[in-house]
Amino acid sequence: MTDTRTAELLRAAAFRRLWTGDLVARLGHQIAQFMLPLTALTALQAGASDVGLVSASQTVPVIALSLVAGVAADRVPTRTLVVACNALRATGFGLLGLVYALSGLELWLLIATAVLIGSATVFYDVGYQATVPRVLTVEQLAAGNGFLQAGVSATQMAGPALAGFLVQSAGLPTALAVTALLFVAAVVSFWTLDAQDRGRDLTKARALPLAEGLKFSWRCRPIRDLCVQSGLFNLHEQAFLTVFLIYGVRSAGMSGGEVGLVIGAAAVGALTGALVTGHRSERLHAGRSVLVGLFAAALALLVPTLFAAQSRLVVVAVFLAGFFLNGFAQSLYNVFVVSLRQAIPPQEYLGAVTASYRLVSFGPMPLGALLGGALADLLGAGGALRVVALSMLVCSLFILPSPVKRFRTVRDARTGQRTEPQPPAPGRSEREAAS
Repeated sequence: MTDTRTAELLRAAAFRRLWTGDLVARLGHQIAQFMLPLTALTALQAGASDVGLVSASQTVPVIALSLVAGVAADRVPTRTLVVACNALRATGFGLLGLVYALSGLELWLLIATAVLIGSATVFYDVGYQATVPRVLTVEQLAAGNGFLQAGVSATQMAGPALAGFLVQSAGLPTALAVTALLFVAAVVSFWTLDAQDRGRDLTKARALPLAEGLKFSWRCRPIRDLCVQSGLFNLHEQAFLTVFLIYGVRSAGMSGGEVGLVIGAAAVGALTGALVTGHRSERLHAGRSVLVGLFAAALALLVPTLFAAQSRLVVVAVFLAGFFLNGFAQSLYNVFVVSLRQAIPPQEYLGAVTASYRLVSFGPMPLGALLGGALADLLGAGGALRVVALSMLVCSLFILPSPVKRFRTVRDARTGQRTEPQPPAPGRSEREAAS
């Protein structure tokens, strides 16, 4: 993003409130993701299966509620949705801290809180993604998403470390209260957000059934291609991360700290990639950036597996570089994919498209974790790493026939590839004919 474009974005009050609110909300979410299972482990002395249950309770709502969240994002005013979600998360953590301070915790209460926080997060994420194109013009989307993605990467690095520090130094009740206050700060920032709902007809959106938004996602070739490709990539990446954890500890002899350092390099790469992509978004070819980013992200994980039999120091070094480059390339891919996904759909379909995209993108991740563990048992950790990385690289080529590669800018996608609803045929209502 050029300095002029950066200054232009930061001068816009709506974007500042959007960025600030999302930054503190995501920091709160990253802390919550780490703190809830940590609470089960430390405060309740829970076993491994119970800790896993708490973690899963935060992610199951993604599968169960994404489509419902898409309907809400299309039918509820923008500010109302993001404010309500953060208020709900603040209340959940505040009550959890209060109960812990007064009477202690039980596992069922921790699981219920995890489900509540996870459900509110699904609605927030879909609503927030649908909000961005209502705040930015189509020309600003790539640069703005680069800026926003940098904030996401920064919170991914800082959240777990801050959670551990708060629990250790201030105690669990204080840590829970601080997390609640972060969500309160997000409420304050979003309270005065003027999303303008540019070009959005809430009455029309409320009349459209969910199926119409899903039809649009399937019939629009660029959206469908990006959706399926992201799902395949996330399936492979989750499998790779699962196998790498086993390989790093049992085969390469890494310490837990070294494994965390290597995987954490991806977040550093993602932050760097988001800043660079945002800075140069006006000069980059949107479609080619998607293809290059996807292929490079897979290649960055495949190359280090060729050194899996080397000494521990060599393994740490090559995987550190590989994860960094993987994160960098993913940011290149994500900034433009998110911008294209926000630019192409008509406003009344934006929530449904975002929700269906997230469902297909993130839904395969639990399967990827199971697949990675099974392959590690079958082939050994080193062999499984190579198989998963090679399959990821091959699958990254599936997008080559897609029309996405022709988009020079994000605006090209909006003007040239939008699948508009067709006029109703005789005897059919307008709503029945919408696609």
